[in-house]
Amino acid sequence: MRRVSVAVPALISALVAVGAAAGSRGTSIASAPVIRPGVQLSGETSTDATANGSIGSEESTGCWNDVEYWRLPFTAGDQVLIKGTAVSPAHHFGIGFFPAGTTDRNIGKAIAVASAFPRRAPIRFAARSSGTYALVIGPTCYNATDGPYTFVVTVRHKA
Repeated sequence: MRRVSVAVPALISALVAVGAAAGSRGTSIASAPVIRPGVQLSGETSTDATANGSIGSEESTGCWNDVEYWRLPFTAGDQVLIKGTAVSPAHHFGIGFFPAGTTDRNIGKAIAVASAFPRRAPIRFAARSSGTYALVIGPTCYNATDGPYTFVVTVRHKA
């Protein structure tokens, strides 16, 4: 009986940790989960519900096919690093961070603070203002393929 009483709480803790890491992503900024830095997250754009990718970016008014949203709170001066990759058969995923105050209503006119292909190199930027930033991830319109992806955001707070 003692083994069961020790094993059950350990199992519950493991399942909670996995659930938090897998997380449910949003099909809108309003429904997107707020994530914690340092936690590996994942998604699967070929089976998850996704949103239309025609949204703002640094390079154009939008160039994703399907997107999933996440949200992260930053303080002005935070140094942000994101590492991620699409997992085969997924190909050519892009990640965009949109500034604090970006909503579903204004994202079409928003300009990304950082937008890149994380497989090439980690994405780095400094948060210019405090608030909750929108993160967009998905296959780009550049010959990309839907599928699974993973990413981790780390934050170094301004001293």
